[in-house]
Amino acid sequence: MVLLLACASDDDSVDCTSALPEPNWFEIGFFNSQGEPLIGTVYQQEEFRLFNSKSEIFISPMPFGDPTRLQVRFPDVDSVTEYYIELTEIDTDTLSFTYETLQGPCFLSYDLTQVNYNGETFLLKNTDRVDFIK
Repeated sequence: MVLLLACASDDDSVDCTSALPEPNWFEIGFFNSQGEPLIGTVYQQEEFRLFNSKSEIFISPMPFGDPTRLQVRFPDVDSVTEYYIELTEIDTDTLSFTYETLQGPCFLSYDLTQVNYNGETFLLKNTDRVDFIK
């Protein structure tokens, strides 16, 4: 009991100098109906153009991560905004990501809540990885 009281503190502040932020990205993958990845096989680019009339970014697999998935950083895309992803010169899909930004005691955190893919709302089973069937 004495040990618990000695460790207790009235100060609920968090020491942000030793805290690590949560990841500020999620991954997307494109698969055929048999579950085989299309990134790295059918779509063989080092990076893919994600764009709309106001912005353009290039996304690629995460270094040392899964080469069949593309990393999308939350700060690079606007929530509830339509984007196009250029998978090849003649294959472009439409994406929209809905997410919430929350200010924690030390860092921002992000919560992906919905994805629209080619005009259809996509059910999220995992908010860190989103798989699309083409």
